[in-house]
Formats: sequence, C-alpha cells, structure tokens
Amino acid sequence: MNYPCAVASDDAEGISAAIDWCCENMQDGDTLTVWTSLKSNLRNWSELEQLVNRHSNVEHVTGRGGASVRGTGPVLMAWPDMADIGELVQYGSHRIRALCVITWNEDGLRPWVTAVQPAVLGDGSAWEDLTPELDPVVIEALKSMTLTINHNNTISAGFEKDTVVSILLALHDGGIRMESEAMQGWALANGWSGKNPSHLAKYVEDINAGKHPRSRHALRRDYIEGLRRQVADGA
Repeated sequence: MNYPCAVASDDAEGISAAIDWCCENMQDGDTLTVWTSLKSNLRNWSELEQLVNRHSNVEHVTGRGGASVRGTGPVLMAWPDMADIGELVQYGSHRIRALCVITWNEDGLRPWVTAVQPAVLGDGSAWEDLTPELDPVVIEALKSMTLTINHNNTISAGFEKDTVVSILLALHDGGIRMESEAMQGWALANGWSGKNPSHLAKYVEDINAGKHPRSRHALRRDYIEGLRRQVADGA
C-alpha cells in the first residue's frame, strides 16, 4: 500500500480520532469516503452518521455487492474484515489517499495490522500481541507469486491458480510452516486485492488439511533450496 493507514478502536475515543485522522489526510477538493457493510450500519455510531449527513464532501458507500470509491481522498472503513479491505482496494485503490479501519473483531484484522503496521488510534491494547512472523522462506515465495501473477486476474483458475498452488505445494512438501491468515494479511499489504487474498488463504488451509488443489505443473525439487539461498543472501 502506497498510502498511510491507521487502525482505530471501536469506542468514542477511537472513532473521534479516526475522523480527525482522515480529515488531516484530506487535500483541497477531496472527498472523505465512509464505508460500512450495510447502509443501516451507519446508525451504530451517531458521530459517523452525523459526519455523513452534515458534510457535502463526505460520501457513504456500502460493501454489499462491492464498494466503489468515486472520489479521491481518505477512506474510513467501519467494521470491515480482511476480505472487505481486499474488495475495496480492488475497486478504488487509485483513488484512496489514506485508509483508516475501525475494528470490531481484532483477531480478524490482526494479520493485516501485523503486515501493514498502521498508525494506532484510540485504545491500542488489542495490538500488543500481533500475528507471529511468517517464515522468511514463505515471504520469499509470496514475493515470487506477487511478481509472477497478473493481479487483474483471479487466482481461482488458469495460469494464476497454477502458479500459486504449485508454489504452496512446494512449500508444504518442503516442510515449511504456512499460516493462512498471516499470508492473507501479507498479500493485502503487498498489492493483492479483490478476492485473491482470501483465495490464497483458502488454498493454504486446504493444503495444511491434507487436500491438494489441482495444478497443471509442479516446481522442481530444488525450488525451496533456491528460496532458502535467497533468504541467506539477504540476511
């Protein structure tokens, strides 16, 4: 992500700080986009509802069916999960100047927070414990995937699926520990969007459970050793 990010606690202090942070990241002519999953969710906090209803440069969008960011400026996402962030970035990343997320389920966002390391607003006690770090070999593999696949395509089919699945199977066969949610968070922080981060996590879960998603090609046995050499060379 090439824009500042923040995470705010779901309380009066956090929401007030989130609004202030978004306003500080606005420029002349910007629109502040407020995202909620459903239109009715806006009523959960009167301060957010008033923000949308009283200001002409604030727009409310909902995640039902995908959300399009129509105006350039900061985005305030209220109570999303990682899949919601992926879809929002897919449809509007070129218009997002800054992204602030108000939490409702800290565990569901912990991998994203760990990978992105956003500014913490309000009560930050939930983030004292973050997701364990990914194995460096897994990170090298994720970097390879990121550079190889076409991010305009889904990884649920075709060349993109073959590439991702073959690398994941090689990691598994090489005895490398894979954490599905941590890898999903890393993907979100490194240019993946839409449903692809969720698909990545599902492939990892299936492989860890002993299932083998189909791939039309397999990697050479020395692939993992090549990744280990890259890690060693970068140390």
